[in-house]
Amino acid sequence: MSPSASPSAGYEVYSRGDELNLPANDTDLETSYNAQDYLDVDTNNEVRVDQTATQEYMIHEFKDWVGTNAFCHLEWEGKSTLAPLTSPVILQIYNRSGVPAWEEIDTDDTSSADADFLLEADIPDLTDYKDANSVISCRIYQLAL
Repeated sequence: MSPSASPSAGYEVYSRGDELNLPANDTDLETSYNAQDYLDVDTNNEVRVDQTATQEYMIHEFKDWVGTNAFCHLEWEGKSTLAPLTSPVILQIYNRSGVPAWEEIDTDDTSSADADFLLEADIPDLTDYKDANSVISCRIYQLAL
């Protein structure tokens, strides 16, 4: 789905990329998801959207409209060809209060390569995470060794 001037229900902007350093803000990454990528991640069907890297961070960023919701449950299911046991996979949410920064909310450092695993978190109060349009940003990343 493409960005609009006034996000509403169903609004999502997803991107991915390989970065030498983790971005400090939630600016979209180098590759926007295409229509098939959205279908693949919006359906729990074991189809994945790949991101490769060499000696860089492999990152997927997800921006979703949450409207007036005061809380949310975040869930990401995936797998990696690089075992999280070797290089952890981290789920973060972007905190916009004070000095904006990414906050770690879940991690997997025990799974094997090519094994499905789940990262999830309950965010009881979205106040510090919503932008002016009621959009939150989350990302999942792993350092490719």
